[in-house]
Amino acid sequence: MDVQGAPGRSEGLRSVMIRGPRGAFRWIAYVLAVTAFAAAVPTPLYPIYQQQFGFSSGILGLVFGAYTAGVLLTLFFVAPQAERVGRRRMLYLGMILTAVGAAGFAFAGGVVSLGLARAASGMGVGVTTSVATAAMSDLEPYRDQHHVARVAVAANFGGFAIGVILSGLLVQYAPYPMELVYLLPVLASMIGLFAVYVTPETATALGSTVRIQIQRISVPPALRRWFWVAAGAVAACYAIYGLFAALMPSYLRSDLGISSPLAAGAFVALMFGMAAAIQLATAQIHDRRALLVGFPLLLGALVALVLILPLALWTLMVLVSTGLGVSVGLTFMGSVTLIDRVTPEERRGEILAGFYCAAYLALSIPTIGVAEASEALGLTHAGILFGGILAIAVALLYLGTYRTPTPVGGGGRPRSTPDRT
Repeated sequence: MDVQGAPGRSEGLRSVMIRGPRGAFRWIAYVLAVTAFAAAVPTPLYPIYQQQFGFSSGILGLVFGAYTAGVLLTLFFVAPQAERVGRRRMLYLGMILTAVGAAGFAFAGGVVSLGLARAASGMGVGVTTSVATAAMSDLEPYRDQHHVARVAVAANFGGFAIGVILSGLLVQYAPYPMELVYLLPVLASMIGLFAVYVTPETATALGSTVRIQIQRISVPPALRRWFWVAAGAVAACYAIYGLFAALMPSYLRSDLGISSPLAAGAFVALMFGMAAAIQLATAQIHDRRALLVGFPLLLGALVALVLILPLALWTLMVLVSTGLGVSVGLTFMGSVTLIDRVTPEERRGEILAGFYCAAYLALSIPTIGVAEASEALGLTHAGILFGGILAIAVALLYLGTYRTPTPVGGGGRPRSTPDRT
């Protein structure tokens, strides 16, 4: 959105700030990372909130679940307006909601305000995720859609890892930690607003008078087999994401006797950091091939988690966290690149809506389930139960993927990139 009356100055600023052919692409990737970063910041603090406000593990699960409700609300009712009102306006809104969520956490006085802050954070993610990914696809100068997918995955996991480790560091060592820590996502969101400002608009139907759109889910029958493989894979990744983020901080405090917020942040950051780093090391492994590698590794890591939880040995948990990060990173990459490859451009919104819906619904199941089950079974046994269920699901998904060949082209995006010379 240009400064009115000074378009020349605005364009000059953009040309200065966007350097290189992928300059604008990288700014939007930063915006995507900010939402994951902000969602991660409260993670080491939930056990502290639980103790401070005196609510049960079941209520904590509902606070986690408010995030999914916020994501789905904006994903289906707000983000679809981006092509009509402008992608940049939607990304502005996403950054504002992210900052509002952080401020809500900073001033939270009880479980209701925590839930509202968590919902606002989810709404920022729902507005931003699909819109930023679409903008990145259009701003990638070489039309390399595997690069888009790889950077989007790294931005999500990397943003979360950085957020959770910085949060733990500030909470452990900074003054007024419960308030100061939320300056991080607020400042990141302000930079995000600037990032949106210096990037060009990429909406395809800007100014259209088409009525307000509600995103529907529709998958053509010919693509459903591959859709379910990709959706199942991303759901497994998000379920493990939810399980680990919900389980680990409380498990460290109650079972390992580690009350340090920095240690809690480091354990969670290790998994998400490895998931981000694996994108750089496996650039040529994608689509079905990434799933065939990722699923067995994921199954092995989940079995190890189930076996190691009752032993309460932090050294073994470090190894499990590393293994989960690598396997989740590969599996997530395979799901994203597979769905991108088989999705025709004209059906992209409808298919991706179902893809992300599966992901965020799967995220909420273990976060709420572990919290509720821990009241009856104890935290460790609840983690074993859900870890075992996820291991069985991953084994079945691997079998389905093994029996499903990747289509050639599939009506979607090409595997190879154009000549860059």
